Amino acid sequence: MKQLFFIFSIITTLIIGFSSCDPKDTPDTDQENVVSATYNATNQSFTVKYNNGSEKIYPAIIDNTTNPPTASAILENGGSVWTNNATVTGAAFTATKKNINYVNEWIYDEMSVYYLWNNKIPSKPNYSLNPRNFFRSILYTFHPTTNPDGDRFSWIQESYVDLLDNLSGISSAEIGFEYIFIKADQAGSKYFALVLYPKAGTDAEAKGINRGRFIMQVDGKDITPKNYSSLFGGSGTKRLHMADWTYHPDEKSYYLEDSGEESIQMHSKFAENPVYLDKVYTLGDKKIGYLVYNFFARDKGDDSNDYDKLLISKLNNFQSQGINEMVLDLRYNSGGAVSSAIALASALVKDRSIKNILVTAEYNSIVHKELQKEHGADYNKNYFIDKIMDTSIPIPSLNLPRLFVLTSGWTASASEFVINGLKPYMEVILIGETTYGKNVGSISLYEKNDPQNKWGMQPIVVKYYNSKGESDFTAGFNPNYKIDELEILFLFDFGDTNDPLLGEALSIISGQKLLSTRASTISTPFRSSHVDKQVSIKLRDKRQRFEMYDDVRGEEIKNLIKK
Repeated sequence: MKQLFFIFSIITTLIIGFSSCDPKDTPDTDQENVVSATYNATNQSFTVKYNNGSEKIYPAIIDNTTNPPTASAILENGGSVWTNNATVTGAAFTATKKNINYVNEWIYDEMSVYYLWNNKIPSKPNYSLNPRNFFRSILYTFHPTTNPDGDRFSWIQESYVDLLDNLSGISSAEIGFEYIFIKADQAGSKYFALVLYPKAGTDAEAKGINRGRFIMQVDGKDITPKNYSSLFGGSGTKRLHMADWTYHPDEKSYYLEDSGEESIQMHSKFAENPVYLDKVYTLGDKKIGYLVYNFFARDKGDDSNDYDKLLISKLNNFQSQGINEMVLDLRYNSGGAVSSAIALASALVKDRSIKNILVTAEYNSIVHKELQKEHGADYNKNYFIDKIMDTSIPIPSLNLPRLFVLTSGWTASASEFVINGLKPYMEVILIGETTYGKNVGSISLYEKNDPQNKWGMQPIVVKYYNSKGESDFTAGFNPNYKIDELEILFLFDFGDTNDPLLGEALSIISGQKLLSTRASTISTPFRSSHVDKQVSIKLRDKRQRFEMYDDVRGEEIKNLIKK
């Protein structure tokens, strides 16, 4: 078997590359006399074809302040052409000058009413920009030194349908697993992918593309910074060239060994289920529930409440088995629906009372006035609940003495909402790494029946505080026990007590040392110093995973304003 040896001196850097990372929006090119537009990443130019048979090349203006960089150009008729990834060649978006003005006016009007920082929006914006750039130009943008309280999270999308799908965990081009990229040479010209976990119900899961496995090539091609979007996206069949850690006892070390190819089928409109794994451990007199929950969502956007129902069924099972401790695995949970976060927190809190405040919401003056007029002074209080919102489905009360939460830099927004909301009522012990730091939420703005405007916005509209008035975690929550699961890029399955995060929690609870295999006993060429987590966070943020959307008051706010 061919061995792929990696010497320790190779500098490796991690770059996050979660699935569905290729652009999935199909540009609408039926704009006046424009027939089609394409972008050439090599030449950094657009080729625009017109209905009279002519075509013209426009040099692109590259915006390197975004990740990935974007490209745009103004057409001779005053319209605009752009792409959301200037590193990838392919179809581009177009819009006429008239349509650009129409959409931009809608953006400005909506943001002036709902945006949390609406009093910071410029009074004379540039309406000639394409809608994506116009939206960015009016944001109260975050800056680490000059504006640390600014906006890091508002976003806009060409298709509101795709936006809503994103929030429900639906991917239009799903490869079937979450993954990260490892720079395989010092120059960074070649990547390997490391699987974080397969998604339940995918062909990848059925074919054994499991947590901890490596992918060296896709469809016979090396993975590079320029082609990973296309290799890990699209449709049809993908050939994955795999590698796995193998132990060599003579050298007392692990090496990556070629494991051959696996062919998997891509999925279209795949709905990921966030409730990933549940187990119960009995250690002495301790019965410990373990739940892996990867994002907050009520359902896949069909109003079935299926995900919330499944979550509640797992919690009911914990209750029936008599658990007296709980480990909540949120290491890859970057947020989602506020209503699901309230439901989960209500099941976990010690001595639950529906008269106790979980969080308080803060809106801008316009929204505040309308909600206060409708509901009174306490309109912005979110209390613990005993039923799933808008249903009669009861939420169990586990009445836990404390809660262990497994975290990473990807633990964000609605996950931090739960942590912050529970802290005044019980001991919350964090194991892992510092969380992301997001204390604000958004709503979805779009016009469902407007043929001239298919855009969708997700602006920040609310800031959340716990019952003590605390909301000062924009730098994240620091762990009580700091552990980096990616220390050597040797990943154990979820639920395996050798997993360093879970093992630490079980050891603290039981008073027993449960880790039979520790990082110190595993020799690989990789260490945590090779991980570029800043880039990892940026690339995941690009796919709107770091979201917390206010589905508790969001629709009511819009209805009140329209009245």
